[in-house]
Amino acid sequence: MDAADANRSNHARWNRVVLCVLLLLSCVSCKRAWYTSRADRDSYRLIMSRQSDARWAIPPRAVEPPRGSRMQIPANLNCAPKPPDDPQARPLMYCPDGHDNSRYWSKIPTAFSIESKDWIDYLPRDEHGVVLVNQRVAMDLALLHSRDYQTQFELVYLNALGLTSNEFDFALQWFGGPGTQFTSTGDDLGGNRLLQTNHRLGFGRRLAGGGQIATSILNSFFWDFGTNSVQGSGGQIVTTFTQPLLRGAFRHVRLETLTQAERDLLYQVRDFARFRRRFYFDITSEYLSLLTQVQSIRNAQANLESLRQNLIEHQVMLSLKMVAQIQVDQVFQDYQSGRAALLNAEQQLATSLDQFRFQLGLPAWVEVKIDESLLQPFELLDPRLQALQNRTQVLYQDLMQYLPPNAAPRSVWEAFFDRYCQLQDDVKVILPELQTELERWRSRILASNLELLDEDDRIELTQQKLLLERLQREREEIEKEVASGDDSQTKLRTTISETLEFTITPELPTDDSNLNLTLSADSPNLRAWNEMRIALGRKLRETVANMAILQTQVRLHLIDLEPVRVEERSAVLFAQQNRLDQMNRQAQVMDAFRKIEVAADLLESELGVTGQIGLGTDPNKNNAFRFDSSANTYRVGVQFDGPLNRLNERNIYRATQVAYQQAVRSYSAGRDAIANEVRLILRQLRLRKLNFEIARQQLVAATRQVDEAQINLRTASQSSTNLTRDLLQALQGQLSARNNLIANWIDYNISKTQLFVALELLYLDENGVWYNDDIPMDQLESMILSDDYYPDLRFGIAGLFPSVEGTQTNRASPEEVLPAAEPEPSSILPATPFEP
Repeated sequence: MDAADANRSNHARWNRVVLCVLLLLSCVSCKRAWYTSRADRDSYRLIMSRQSDARWAIPPRAVEPPRGSRMQIPANLNCAPKPPDDPQARPLMYCPDGHDNSRYWSKIPTAFSIESKDWIDYLPRDEHGVVLVNQRVAMDLALLHSRDYQTQFELVYLNALGLTSNEFDFALQWFGGPGTQFTSTGDDLGGNRLLQTNHRLGFGRRLAGGGQIATSILNSFFWDFGTNSVQGSGGQIVTTFTQPLLRGAFRHVRLETLTQAERDLLYQVRDFARFRRRFYFDITSEYLSLLTQVQSIRNAQANLESLRQNLIEHQVMLSLKMVAQIQVDQVFQDYQSGRAALLNAEQQLATSLDQFRFQLGLPAWVEVKIDESLLQPFELLDPRLQALQNRTQVLYQDLMQYLPPNAAPRSVWEAFFDRYCQLQDDVKVILPELQTELERWRSRILASNLELLDEDDRIELTQQKLLLERLQREREEIEKEVASGDDSQTKLRTTISETLEFTITPELPTDDSNLNLTLSADSPNLRAWNEMRIALGRKLRETVANMAILQTQVRLHLIDLEPVRVEERSAVLFAQQNRLDQMNRQAQVMDAFRKIEVAADLLESELGVTGQIGLGTDPNKNNAFRFDSSANTYRVGVQFDGPLNRLNERNIYRATQVAYQQAVRSYSAGRDAIANEVRLILRQLRLRKLNFEIARQQLVAATRQVDEAQINLRTASQSSTNLTRDLLQALQGQLSARNNLIANWIDYNISKTQLFVALELLYLDENGVWYNDDIPMDQLESMILSDDYYPDLRFGIAGLFPSVEGTQTNRASPEEVLPAAEPEPSSILPATPFEP
């Protein structure tokens, strides 16, 4: 084999190797999943690199919606089926403007629906298919299905993905590939016929100082199949270098894009951390607002029941000529208004539930029930005591059927007596429980530390002590009345035993066993009716009413508002130093300042040097790998462009100066806005606490007014529309007081949560649950300039994302390049603490 054959064999072997390598790279690079995993690896690495502070640490989360989410796409996005298209738009994709475009799209299978239905199986439904939502479940559902939450995290991911492009700008970038072309010249293609194959492989890198260097290996092979049958090869190694010396020559200019991208990712992570807190607050506030509506419906139902009982009583009294028809009409109108108000409240709750489901990311057809356990303290009356009141009222209404001159046989009075005794026994069962609740209230008062209370709270505690002692005396009086009821029972039993027995004759009316007989003043039936009316209608009903009022007051004061003891100035300073949005504003002032320096560089002249070194093969040798110094080339050059036209650059420079002023104003406005926000929340907390105390007293007064109005109406010597109107107004006032009570309690707790959000002190675990609500707010001032307080994260900063091999770089760490100490802050950045 001669030298030419050997060269041809080497050339063919080299071509095969290069083609195999390129084919292998092509096969690897065409895998969509490979690109997806590499993008995720780099993006998650960058997100994890920003987890340097507990104040903006975020839990691990993939950019794809989690399993069980309504937003999850079950198929792999790298090879997913196409979604079902709109019928009218489908032909425009398959045949745009009459061109057949269906060959590729028709090969991809079509999914049954855009939205998967698998998430339904993950809903925490009970055996009836209802989702019982409490505060924890609401957060779990929101984190799983909320579109807003998913969108916000996608912004973090996309920001990190964009940063990978900026980092790649300064990475070593490889390029290469083969190329082949055939050229034929001459008449009838009978001249030269040249086949040429070129191979190129190299790398390039952009330098932080503005320069650029690139090295490539080139070789070519050609065959001339013309008459001369010429073949040959050649090769060259070329290195080029460019470096600007004036415009665009410095690191602070060239690295600006990367610098901004690095900082933007930090801003986005902080924004997402703050969004998580706002998101928790929004979900919690909406849930608590729903509880307000639920309690309002309870109050409306109780009010409607009271109106119904009063309507029945008025109808009975009307039949006995004790009230006028207009009084019954007044009660009936208020009863109908109560029904309408209840229906309206229920419809408003249904609308709010629809909005809440949308906020959670759930469709409207998912049946949701609000967990009402938080409303248990607002059950101000024991259901047994409420039932006892109703039974006492029914018994009294039955007694009124035998108002003299009507009479009843002894068996009727004995039935009344048995029912009366049963009510007395029930009173004796419930009465000791009132003492238990009084003792709970007393223990809470004794456990209060006066030194930790402010002046208003100390006054309130003193008033509660006085009220407790008064209610204790009232409870003892009730106990004496109940004890005296035994004597009433004995006397009433004796009277009933003397009651005449009547025989009901056919000519007499028999409705309710009433006997229309005229009774003398000393008739046993009249004495029985009077004694029963006094024992039941006055004493027992008053006893039960007093027990209800007493229990209402005790349970009202057992409803607790956890005080927030924080000094206003300390809260404002802490918020200004720890708010993530204000940190971003401060950093953005520096961003605007850098933009001025970068824009100033555009005003410079352009001066750059270029160089090139080429190592070539001997043109006289047919060998693409035999380099010879005689074929080397060396080039060096200088290029200058004077600043003859810099109008656009001038405008950009001036605009950056204005933008810097705007950034400074935004920073200053942010500080003021934070101060105003914190001050407003603290004022709202004080106001809502006072409103709650007022609503508590109003409810006690309204309950007493209802009881007094009922007594006045029942004991009136003649009918009066004013008495009925007083009762109806008292019932309406009681309803308003109940609604104000729950509204102010909910508003206070919402404001408390809002304060933690405003102070950037609301820390959430990986499940979105607030876990540091018990921090000592009165020690906030000691935390202002200290790093001692950062609650332990329920998810660690380290290990937020799965570790990925191959993510280490040789870049310098910030600690290696930062100056030992930051210079004093510029006078344009307000560093003076807030002074109220």
